[in-house]
Amino acid sequence: MKTVAVIGAGSMLGTELVEQLRAVGVVVLCIGRSADCDITLDLDKTLGALPATAPAVDAIFHCAAAFADDSGEGRVANGRVNALGCFDVLRLMAHLQCSICIYAGSLSSTVGVEAQGRSSYGLSKALGEQVLAWGLMERQAGGVFCSLRFPQLYDVEGRCCRHQPWFGRIVAYASRGMDLNMPAPGGVRNFLHVRDAARLLIQAWQEGVSGVWDIVHPESLDYWQIAQCAYGVFGSGGHIEIAQAKQPFRALNLPSGEALFDRLGMWPEISMEQGLKMIRDTGCAGAFGPLDVI
Repeated sequence: MKTVAVIGAGSMLGTELVEQLRAVGVVVLCIGRSADCDITLDLDKTLGALPATAPAVDAIFHCAAAFADDSGEGRVANGRVNALGCFDVLRLMAHLQCSICIYAGSLSSTVGVEAQGRSSYGLSKALGEQVLAWGLMERQAGGVFCSLRFPQLYDVEGRCCRHQPWFGRIVAYASRGMDLNMPAPGGVRNFLHVRDAARLLIQAWQEGVSGVWDIVHPESLDYWQIAQCAYGVFGSGGHIEIAQAKQPFRALNLPSGEALFDRLGMWPEISMEQGLKMIRDTGCAGAFGPLDVI
């Protein structure tokens, strides 16, 4: 029986990952800021004393991150958690006798995706990748580092709204039958359901994949198309209008994201329409918002 650790076990992705791992008989050690985790770890702070005894684990999944903005304070927070925090992850891995790390990266780290250049979030996530790859594959023999650079993630329960406010707003307005005034699309976006993201992480570990991989769902839609889909799925009425006075959504230059799907023989299962129907059918649309995105 395999034993793994999940850093950020209480996050949206971490929660789904823990559930899927346990469903296939993997023993999971939960690591995070919550007091009920098996090991308490806050990457925003210096790593304290580790448990005197801890089980050896076969792999660590790293799903924790800071999602701060590009203000001065935000840049520092992103750098401290997403980049410098990875040195503490390496220390923890050594304590758990683990040499395999599967990392939930971000497409924001890929140069060229953001037309105006990478955000501090994207840069800090890329630096974290470098720290982990250095510690596992350069400073020691036999280590494995794999990063899946995910696009925008969403879920059924609405936890994604904190980081995807416009997706949350579209679901909220569509489910309530309210009129939605939104900026011009600007270009396509790419969304991946958290269930598919967790499946890919697990399969990458099981297949022994290493390296950094861009992940792009085969279906890319702009926000206008997503809104049309949402209003069709919920069928609650309401209209969508383009507010010309609002700044259009920024354009993204999406890379090809099929290489890992071919490598694993696994493709995302959930389309945008299916994901919206899951939100509708589970009765969780009320958790989505806000209703006041500018």
